[in-house]
Amino acid sequence: MKRWETPLRRAFFSDAGRFAASMGVSVDACVAHVRALQPKAGFSVFEADTIRASVLDLALVIGCVQHAPQAWSELRLQHTWRLREALNTWSPSRDGGLQIERFWCDLQAATDRAEPGQHARGLHAWDPRRPLSRWLADLLFGQVQHSRELAPARPAAPARALDSLDIVEEARTLRFPLIAAVQ
Repeated sequence: MKRWETPLRRAFFSDAGRFAASMGVSVDACVAHVRALQPKAGFSVFEADTIRASVLDLALVIGCVQHAPQAWSELRLQHTWRLREALNTWSPSRDGGLQIERFWCDLQAATDRAEPGQHARGLHAWDPRRPLSRWLADLLFGQVQHSRELAPARPAAPARALDSLDIVEEARTLRFPLIAAVQ
C-alpha cells in the first residue's frame, strides 16, 4: 500500500462515505483511479494532501465514470453555474447556455466511450491533484475555442450604417395618451 492510500481511505470514509454510497462508489474504485494516474516516482506529500482534500470530487467523478445517473446530475448541479460564470467572464456570448449544454453532452459521451487500456478520455482523465471546477472550465474553454476556429467566417459589416437599418415606409410608433404635466 502506497503512503497516500491510507490518508485517502480515511478521508473517503470520514468525508465522502455517505455521499459515495448513495452513488454506489467504493473506496477501491477511487484508489484505482488515483493509482492509474500515479507517476513512477510517486506523489509528493503536497500532491497526496491535495488528492485527499478532493475526495468528494473524486467520489463524484467515479460515480459518473460508473454511469450513476445521480452522479451526473450532481456534477451538473454543482458546476454548471461555475462554468456559466467562467464562460461569461472569458468570452461573453448569447449562446453560453447552449455551449455549456453541448459541453456536458460531449463530456458524458467521451466518458462513456473510454475503454480500459486506451488513452484516458472524459472524466477518466481527471487528475485529483487539480481542482475539478478548473479542469472542467479548461475543457469547456478548449471546446468553445475549437468550435470558433471551425465556424465559418461571418460576413463583413456593411460599409455604411444606413445599409444595415430596417427601412420601412410607414413610421412605427407606440401610441401614448397625452398627459397634462402642467397644472
